[in-house]
Amino acid sequence: MRQGKVKWYNGKKCFGFIAPDVPNADGNTDDVFVHSSALKDAGIKFLNENDIVEFDEEPRNGKLSVTTIRVVQRDEESAARFQERKAERRRAREERKNREAREEHTEKKRGFAFWKK
Repeated sequence: MRQGKVKWYNGKKCFGFIAPDVPNADGNTDDVFVHSSALKDAGIKFLNENDIVEFDEEPRNGKLSVTTIRVVQRDEESAARFQERKAERRRAREERKNREAREEHTEKKRGFAFWKK
């Protein structure tokens, strides 16, 4: 298995790239494509930027692609930023729901007052 560092991974797009530490047997040092299916097979839910991973790859469509992967070390700083962004999105979603509920309630009041006159 080769070792490398996660260059970037986008969970919404379900793919990312790993920068290997050493060249493979062919001398290739190109970034390796990683798809969410490889993570799912390994039981990994997400990858953060700068996580150190071990992986096996195979050529697919002329490019290197990860077949098996294992997380060696998590980058705690990236993981903390990920959790903060996740919590921020959750708060924004809740605020939007509350605002929509208040607007809906206000519209119902106005409608009732209009008919009451």
